Amino acid sequence: MGTYDVLLQSAIQWEITTMRKLLLACALFLIWPVAASSGPKEDALLVVEQFKKAFDASDVESVVKLFAPDAVFLGTVSPVLATKTDQIDKYFQGLRQFMPRSITIEEYSTIVVSENAVLFAGMDTFSQTKDGSVIKTPARFTMLITKADQGWRISHFHSSVRPNS
Repeated sequence: MGTYDVLLQSAIQWEITTMRKLLLACALFLIWPVAASSGPKEDALLVVEQFKKAFDASDVESVVKLFAPDAVFLGTVSPVLATKTDQIDKYFQGLRQFMPRSITIEEYSTIVVSENAVLFAGMDTFSQTKDGSVIKTPARFTMLITKADQGWRISHFHSSVRPNS
């Protein structure tokens, strides 16, 4: 076998190996599960769901972590406009006296303000236990969820008792 034959055989082996790699890459690409791409609305909705889960579990630390450091907060029974994390924490710590508690989000609407901001507005009902009795409070809310360096967080929160119809 001459030098030409060895070089030809080597080139053919290289070509076969390269084709196998390319075919394997194509096959993996075709069978790889494709994750549903989410947009800002879906990403922000995850924050609302995390808020509900943490609120229902009375996990104040997890609730407070969902707020942006410069969040504006108007709680349902808060007499103050909270603009600091410790004020938001104090508000939710105060609600611990009425456990167990939960929130049911009945309906909501969203506006995608930008790729980094989504506004939620809706109706919900708070349930809390006081002296062994469950008290339900129909309310309404707005939340502005924004994306910054720390990820998606609540930048604005307002909740108020729903007026009687």
